[in-house]
Amino acid sequence: MNMLLFLTMIDGTEERNKLERLYIKYHKYMFYIANEILNNPNEAQDAVQSSIIKVVNYLDKIDDIECNKTKYLIVTIIKSTSIDMLRRRSKIEYLSLDLTDEYIDINTPNTEDIVIRLSETKELLEKLTEIKAEYADILTLKYYHELSDREIADILSISHENVRTRLSRARAALKKIMIEDRSK
Repeated sequence: MNMLLFLTMIDGTEERNKLERLYIKYHKYMFYIANEILNNPNEAQDAVQSSIIKVVNYLDKIDDIECNKTKYLIVTIIKSTSIDMLRRRSKIEYLSLDLTDEYIDINTPNTEDIVIRLSETKELLEKLTEIKAEYADILTLKYYHELSDREIADILSISHENVRTRLSRARAALKKIMIEDRSK
């Protein structure tokens, strides 16, 4: 699929220009990330194309193509798409392997308030590096990019219920780290 096909998916000239600039700026970087995960250039190119299609849905949330916020969104989408492709490939190769997560409901009162209050601070970024990458990604998508659970589910190619579960676990992990730090 080439850039012209992507551009035909968009109605407005401004949005088309934005997608074209995003593609020009990030497609090589996206390919690199996808190829690192998939170890297959053809599948990496498919991952880039699928990710660009997902990016189309979030063009209105992208203000500055050059900023780290946009780069992080692009990286999150390509990583998620590539990992999803890797899982599908693994399921085909190893049909007996079941990789479903256990769902544990964790009530974490006031954690959402903590995340929102600290979302712009250096402290939060440091704390996010101390939890699982998938938790940091989902918290960033939710509170920094201000995406809905459904939008996050679409980007990460997971169910809405899985988004809520991961958010709950991520909040709990972040809260635990913050409480440990305060007790020191």
